[in-house]
Amino acid sequence: MCAVSASACGKKGPPLAPFVHIPAAVEKISAERVGSDVYIKILIPSQNIDASKPADVSRVDIYGFTGTTPPARGLFLAQADRLAVISVVPAPRPGEPPPPAATQLSGSSQGSEVTLRDVLTADQLVPKPPPPPLKTGRRQATSEPPPTVRQPVPAGPAMPHRFYMAIAFSDRGRSSPQGAVADLPLTVLPAPPAEVRIRYTSDMVQLVWEPSGGLIGFLTDRALPLEQAPFDDLAASQQPPAVASDVPAGPTRYNVYRIESADPLALPARNNATSQSAPRPTPLNPMPQTTLTFADAAMFERTQCYLVRAVRGGANALVEGDATPMQCVTPIDTFPPAPPANLTAVAGEGSISLIWEPNSDIDLGGYLVLRGEAGGATLQPLTETPIPDARYTDRDVKPGTRYVYAVVAVDDRVPLPNVSPESIRVEETAR
Repeated sequence: MCAVSASACGKKGPPLAPFVHIPAAVEKISAERVGSDVYIKILIPSQNIDASKPADVSRVDIYGFTGTTPPARGLFLAQADRLAVISVVPAPRPGEPPPPAATQLSGSSQGSEVTLRDVLTADQLVPKPPPPPLKTGRRQATSEPPPTVRQPVPAGPAMPHRFYMAIAFSDRGRSSPQGAVADLPLTVLPAPPAEVRIRYTSDMVQLVWEPSGGLIGFLTDRALPLEQAPFDDLAASQQPPAVASDVPAGPTRYNVYRIESADPLALPARNNATSQSAPRPTPLNPMPQTTLTFADAAMFERTQCYLVRAVRGGANALVEGDATPMQCVTPIDTFPPAPPANLTAVAGEGSISLIWEPNSDIDLGGYLVLRGEAGGATLQPLTETPIPDARYTDRDVKPGTRYVYAVVAVDDRVPLPNVSPESIRVEETAR
């Protein structure tokens, strides 16, 4: 009995199947529309569905669908279009050193946020029809309402929405569960501002534009609310129900963008095998503004280009319209510094000392000292190159001779600096 029991204890069981890791679902996904562009932000999974780390994920696919309602969970991938593929760099296992820099692969890392851009086409703005209902083999009874019951007035067409979902895949092609869906209403966009004008001064670039929608849009934003008409209950009950407007509520505001490249809207072709990150552009103004002007610092000898977009809606549902045509300007520094102030001359033994107030111009390159003899109309430069300090001692003087001095400021523009007007002239007799 004991021998039988001992032999049973040492018997091997059937081999166990290898443990399969499946990436966790992508639960953080959002979409923000800027004109015809939608910026989709996702968080790459950093663990598997069993909470083990690192995640067995090699890529994340982004899917998009336009409709009045999202597809059923089991049909989303079948009805949606694959927009992009994000390659994910494998994370090192616990205790393993990171790979050398020379052998590191390109791609996004686990746990990082990635933003992609979906450029909406005309077809993507039209909702797809809902799938036909499943047939059950039984005729469904239809019930007609009694003729005495008032039927509601049918509303207009439902607003289309753009739905996005991301699916993670392991290196063996195993997909994660379906995660969160980003819901983006495709509301009517506010019209871009008209007639953007641009000019510059010695220190700033000034943009001025007409309101979105022209004069009518300007007056509509500032119109007083209408008073409620005194309808009786019967008349009110006969009115058709109000249909929600597709135009976002609230006043029109504006965002200003500075464009660095010559082709700011160029993108890699969609539906490629991989897609690079495309962060949402950041406006120069920290919050959408109601004013129709904007000032930016002037950068001389550099081309500065700008776009303006109209914004409507609340804090959690901002809708940004298409951009105005790009406006560019290349500021040229033709602005001289201010003339030096409060020039004073003091005679000493064999010298005349000059002192004046320093200029506050940010592009100041220095000062040139001018001198002539009393009674002469023309002053000649004493310094061949600009001096940095707001003082100068003239030691090349003749006792008893009366001299006239002035100072000019020059900026740092090359090759020809701008020269200020002369300071006030002062006279002093050498000793």
